Amino acid sequence: MSGPFGCFARFRRRIRPGRNPLARRSDRVEAAVLAVVALGLLIALPFAVLLGSNTYRGQLAVAAGQQASRHPVTATLLQDAPTPVPATDGAYLSSNSGSSSVPAHWRAADGTEQTGSIAADPGTSAGTQVPIWLSDSGKPVPAPMSTADAVTTGVLAAAFTWMVAALGLVGLYWIVRLVLDRRRAARWEREWAHAGDRWARS
Repeated sequence: MSGPFGCFARFRRRIRPGRNPLARRSDRVEAAVLAVVALGLLIALPFAVLLGSNTYRGQLAVAAGQQASRHPVTATLLQDAPTPVPATDGAYLSSNSGSSSVPAHWRAADGTEQTGSIAADPGTSAGTQVPIWLSDSGKPVPAPMSTADAVTTGVLAAAFTWMVAALGLVGLYWIVRLVLDRRRAARWEREWAHAGDRWARS
């Protein structure tokens, strides 16, 4: 049997060796550990969802605070932003890539003119208007966190928590299985050696 039903059937046989006369004690120990791992994965799921939900609510509060205390304005560049310098192989030097800090001026919420350095794309010419965000004190700050950012952070927190639990449980299972496989291999060697001695005497 193939597909998901076949996988489920094989998994069920592994965790329930039953009264199979060929099932060894190590097989039953492995089945018990596998059942604990499966149960642990199920138990970890609601805890991960709870943590993700709490993270989302916390980030949502942070986003609301940032959106209330940060205000969009338009700044005008006073100088040209540095242009990336190509390296000998045609690539651009990493030190000149990304945004550059360029002097600019803007009008604050109270109507006063302010000057400072803001981030601008490389090669942007002087006089270009660039949207920026200001704090209540009039200082340039990053854009406020959005609701989508809060959702993404919550989902990632839940997924990361469950993955850490899953990796720990699966790692435990494989460690136990490795130990049991070594013991089973050693037992097989002893039994084959004993059988070879009996055949040699007969």
